[in-house]
Amino acid sequence: MLTVLALTAALLAPSPAAPDWVAGWTWAPSSNVGPSGPASRPNPNDVRGPLGPEAVTNQTVSQTTTVSASGERLRLRVSNLYGGAPVVLGAVSVSINDAAPVAVTFDGAAGLTLPVGSPRLSDPVALPVRALDRVTVSVFYPARTALPVHRLRQVVREGDATGLPVPADALRQRVRGLVTAIEIEASAPTPVIVAMGDSITEGTGAVPSPLVRGWPERLSERMVAAGRPWAVVNAGIGGNRLLHQGSGPSGLERLDADALAVSGARCLVLLEGVNDIGRPARPEYAHEAVVAADLIAGYRQVIARGRAAGLNVVLTTIPPFEGANYFTDQGEATRQAVNAWLRSDGRNEADTVVDFDAAVRDPDQPSRFRTGLHSGDWLHPSDAGYQSMADAIPLDACD
Repeated sequence: MLTVLALTAALLAPSPAAPDWVAGWTWAPSSNVGPSGPASRPNPNDVRGPLGPEAVTNQTVSQTTTVSASGERLRLRVSNLYGGAPVVLGAVSVSINDAAPVAVTFDGAAGLTLPVGSPRLSDPVALPVRALDRVTVSVFYPARTALPVHRLRQVVREGDATGLPVPADALRQRVRGLVTAIEIEASAPTPVIVAMGDSITEGTGAVPSPLVRGWPERLSERMVAAGRPWAVVNAGIGGNRLLHQGSGPSGLERLDADALAVSGARCLVLLEGVNDIGRPARPEYAHEAVVAADLIAGYRQVIARGRAAGLNVVLTTIPPFEGANYFTDQGEATRQAVNAWLRSDGRNEADTVVDFDAAVRDPDQPSRFRTGLHSGDWLHPSDAGYQSMADAIPLDACD
């Protein structure tokens, strides 16, 4: 009888709380699916740095970013989702604010072989981290490795340099990345906002100082300054479209993996649509022309799927793009129609609508950016433009 009572008590006793792992930084993987159009000529003066190698051999690739959550332990998520062959990681390390690198293991091993299509979480690393800390992740590739498609600013060094700090004056190139998340065991409840979209979400046009700060990163800074508990992660992919492939999977195609399934996600902020409108002006995309009703239907899908996953959904108006290389009067009419819906019925269907268009447009010529708020191509914001966008988001938009 005592044994039965003891067993019953054990079963009824509260179980230890599971670790609260949340995403403190993300990088959306991409692929070559869909038409890509003529390749752009490399720009040696690109503020993001020159294009780096597409494959590495016996080299270490290091990235530095900021995280938006605090905790006593972190772990990495690596992904070979769109790879064509297994990837061998010889060694991995992480450091905080340029401190000595700490080795990262996978099931206790220093490296691993990542099969095609496979993501993997590392073992937890006992390394305290605070929101807005700089985190450097270094990966050593001993064998020739064709890296994934989506590029970010990284440093390439010869041999296994995972145990060495990254020199401050090292050349930062745009190199494809395999690390798709830095997750943090949060020391306090930390819901996550996923900012999803195209290059205007990724931060194209922002000047690295030393890191790229688009509107999601600037929103994170505002949250920290205000003592708000939200973490903000960036799931932007340059060239991405909501409805069609091209520059990676469509927004609707990648919504689950890149937003709804992000650890700790409680809110989605979506800015996407200008590429859907503009790209069909080019011959290779002409068969994928969209009208306002197409984008509105896509937004409604995002709302339905986001809420089914338990997330609040925030939509944003599409900023102006007259002067961009794919602008047309017809495209502007579509943008205006979509924004009109977002400001009316969209406000009733989404949890919140943020008016990015109003934050950056020229009041005297609403189809164009206000002077100083675009980066020179009339499509991507400048640092001042990204700040205006971040400031337009109410801090309680996701509450």
